[in-house]
Amino acid sequence: MGLMTFNLTTIILNIVNVLLFFAIIRAFLWKPVMGIMEKRQQLIDNDLENAKSEKEQAEKLKSEYEGALADAKEEASGIIEKARKRSQEEYDAAIAKTQEETAKMISDAQQMIEVERSKAMKGMQAEIAGIAMAAAQKVISQNIDDAANKKYLDDFLSEAGGEK
Repeated sequence: MGLMTFNLTTIILNIVNVLLFFAIIRAFLWKPVMGIMEKRQQLIDNDLENAKSEKEQAEKLKSEYEGALADAKEEASGIIEKARKRSQEEYDAAIAKTQEETAKMISDAQQMIEVERSKAMKGMQAEIAGIAMAAAQKVISQNIDDAANKKYLDDFLSEAGGEK
């Protein structure tokens, strides 16, 4: 017999051995490996679904945050504008109050000036009356003639501040 002889029983036994080996491998190795692969695929699918869900939730939170930030900016602008208006109103009120106080001070000063002028006029009238009385006494005590009266009148006017 040569190197290559075909024995039908050996071939059948080898085929049976291969089929038996395949059945054993399939039963004990293939099914558990496929089960592990399916579980792993499910785990990956679940992780992908969770990642997608978390991404959507993150997008939602981001949009809420941006909306809240925009609202906060708008509110801050409103507060700043209100503060500006209030500041301007307070400034205007302070200016008006200062102008009112200044006008009152001017009015009070004018009244005081008028009172002082009135007092000065009364004082001058009293002084003029005193001088007139003194002049009258001089005229009465020395009634000489028209020239003397004219001289006394001129003296009186020069004392009172008038001109000849």
